[in-house]
Amino acid sequence: MPDMVSEAVVIILDASRSMYRSDYSPNRLEASKQGILNFISSRIENEDAMGGTTAFAFVVIKDNPKMIFDLNDGARFNEFLKALNEIKCGGINTLGEGLGMAIKILIEDIRTNGARVPRILLFSDGKFKTRQIDPMKMAKLAQQLTIHIDTVRVGDVEPFNIMKRISENTDGKFFYANNIQGILTTTLDLAQSNFEAPGSSYQKGKILIPNMVLKKIAKPLLTEAEMNKGSNDQKEVLARLRGTKQYDKCSICFQSNDPISRTGFRISGRFCPNCAMPMHMSCASMWAKSQDKSGDGTVFRCVHCLYLLKLPASVQTAVRMHTEVKRKGTKRREIQTFNVTPISVQRLGDVALYSACPVCNGIFEEDETVIKCGNPSCKAIYHLNHFDQLPNHTCKLCGNKLVKLFPAE
Repeated sequence: MPDMVSEAVVIILDASRSMYRSDYSPNRLEASKQGILNFISSRIENEDAMGGTTAFAFVVIKDNPKMIFDLNDGARFNEFLKALNEIKCGGINTLGEGLGMAIKILIEDIRTNGARVPRILLFSDGKFKTRQIDPMKMAKLAQQLTIHIDTVRVGDVEPFNIMKRISENTDGKFFYANNIQGILTTTLDLAQSNFEAPGSSYQKGKILIPNMVLKKIAKPLLTEAEMNKGSNDQKEVLARLRGTKQYDKCSICFQSNDPISRTGFRISGRFCPNCAMPMHMSCASMWAKSQDKSGDGTVFRCVHCLYLLKLPASVQTAVRMHTEVKRKGTKRREIQTFNVTPISVQRLGDVALYSACPVCNGIFEEDETVIKCGNPSCKAIYHLNHFDQLPNHTCKLCGNKLVKLFPAE
């Protein structure tokens, strides 16, 4: 007997004016409500019998999308029943915005959890209005994040079937139900869709999201100043840590000074934006590499709360070079000279996006001009003013001399 996979499911209900049509009994909206309740009750019944847990979120599209339940609210059948009874038809179907809100909810779940399979279940007649967000762009984003979007279409099927296209582009399931019994049969089938089939891409609940996508949704570690500028929750956690004697020590190496740069924690230390756990960036990089030997050491989960975090690529480069020097011993290395030219951050693309200046550990603005180390094996990128502060213009990461040339006019 196959096991059940734990899922995070965001249910989207189209409550726009067109859902008031009475070609379903009593209308499209009420028929879809029955389908949602049937899906939830059947899924919970299966889980009670066989194990597995599903977290439900709920978004209603009615002019502007509105989140009724978050995944952390623990909403079950009775909560959905009460909420659905209060929903009436009105407004227009802004499908793109609704999908965008659902994806945002699931992205945060991937950051904080990472063990639940993300899914979206959409009930609509497919009659949407495009405001600012194209539904197909959201479908493409969902596909990159391995989010399957299952759709249940009510009403007439039109030549341009947006619901079917969304499902096909995300490896989800498309259903067309032409009566209430069809909706109930469809949702009963969907309720059993989290059984773990042999050979499934989600076997054992492992979510295989490309590393470049994880980099885009992961959160950077924060300085103490950035923590103080953050939300009240961040400030509260940081204040609680300050009540202990360990807030200025790395939670990985348990030391104040960075083991590689030998600088104090106030310079090289950072905090998890979710739980405020302190850690050196170099220690975080070594931890990331030890947890995923196939990765580049820039994306990892917090040692305390498992929140998805990212580091500048320059940190991993510094750790790697430190390891190489340590392995080769104290043998004197020949210093090379590389010519460098000021260059726009935009021209460097993702290389700059996921890097930080080795001098200040700050990120780069899109319209900024920077200096990139000329050593092909070094990924150091400097702010112009911080490059000028380097002693003898020696790269902090690779130790080679850099000679700044001015671009031809």
